[in-house]
Amino acid sequence: MPYVNVKECDSFDVALRRFKRACEKAGIPTKLRQMEFYEKPTSKRKRKRAAAVKRFQKKLAKERELYQRNARRVKQKEVRREYSREEQV
Repeated sequence: MPYVNVKECDSFDVALRRFKRACEKAGIPTKLRQMEFYEKPTSKRKRKRAAAVKRFQKKLAKERELYQRNARRVKQKEVRREYSREEQV
C-alpha cells in the first residue's frame, strides 16, 4: 500500500495528489478495474496471448527498422569507398 509523508507546510490537496500518483505508480487502479468483474480463464488466456503477440510484433518491427538502418549505412560506406577508389585512379 502506498504511503505519503506529509510535511507541516503541505496542504491536504498536495498530499492527496502525491498519494494518487503513488497509487497510480503501484498499479492499484488497473488491478481494481481488472478485479471488478469475473473474467473467465479462457478470456484471460486470450487477453494474455494477444498481449504477447502484440509485444512480439512490436519487437519484430523494431528489429526490422534497426536492420534497415544498418543496411543503409553499409550501402553508403560502400558507395563512398567506390567513389574514393575512382578518385585515386
